[in-house]
Amino acid sequence: MNGRGPSRISQKLRHTRIENKGLKLLSLLLAILLFVVSRQPVSDVRLVGVPIEFRGLSAGVEISGDVEQTVSVRLSGPRDLVRGLPSNQLLVVADLSNKEPGERVAQLKADQSSLPENVKVLQIEPASIRIKLEPTARKRVKVEGQFTGQVEDGCEFYRVRLSPDEVEIEGPQSQINKLGRVMAEAVNLAGRKASFQTYVEVETPHNSLRVKNPSTINLSVEIGEARGLRRFVNLPLQWVDKAPNERPAPKTVEVELYGPKSVINALRPDDLRVELKTAGLSPGIDSVAPQVHLPANADKEIEIRNIIPGKVKLKGSAERRTP
Repeated sequence: MNGRGPSRISQKLRHTRIENKGLKLLSLLLAILLFVVSRQPVSDVRLVGVPIEFRGLSAGVEISGDVEQTVSVRLSGPRDLVRGLPSNQLLVVADLSNKEPGERVAQLKADQSSLPENVKVLQIEPASIRIKLEPTARKRVKVEGQFTGQVEDGCEFYRVRLSPDEVEIEGPQSQINKLGRVMAEAVNLAGRKASFQTYVEVETPHNSLRVKNPSTINLSVEIGEARGLRRFVNLPLQWVDKAPNERPAPKTVEVELYGPKSVINALRPDDLRVELKTAGLSPGIDSVAPQVHLPANADKEIEIRNIIPGKVKLKGSAERRTP
């Protein structure tokens, strides 16, 4: 037991000496590297595309319109070091603290903390930028869908529903005042042959506008069979409450229907009932609009586009009952 103690101690001492040697070697290499860098010729380099960071903007105030986002910066330092610096390593700051709404000038300063100690900033171009500050405003606007592609042959895009169909947008007051609507991101209809639902984001026409709530829209697209128009002619009028000696002029009408082709093509003239109702009309009225009745459930798919003529003359007895 006593013989193992000195052996373990000696092993630990050897490991410690090895680790210390490694650290000393690393320190020596870093010192040599710094020495080599410091002995390099000083060189000037111009970096383009250096980003600007806007700081200190007051609550309720924001930047309006297009504004410079990057500048060029001239640096001085050891040649190999400055030539290897990427543009995004340097940061230029525009301090907007205590600036009120209006046309303002912001001086630009380099954030020296993002650079090595032996690299100096000589020049920023431009040295300042003009910006427009505006109060922040909010507005609720309608959301509209947008689509690309065509549905499958034989099918037709019927309609779209969005839930919610309006959102609250925040941004500079002048841009909010001009905003009438926003668009949902485009949905591809190519090859679609049935109704479907999806979730889409809201697009804003300018980067300074923000969607507050909600940002995600439930979009329902209704797709069905391709529709067509069909005209039925010489449909007889049925006067359900005709008084003695009264007759319509004309006695028949034309009806235009719009709907799925298979549904309207299957209809027969006898399936349509065109009625006149005159009970309760005030004295002196001598014409009335006919009413078209479709077969059960067909009225859910078929639209009555036109009735010709739109009103029918009432001939004969002028005796009308009033309620």
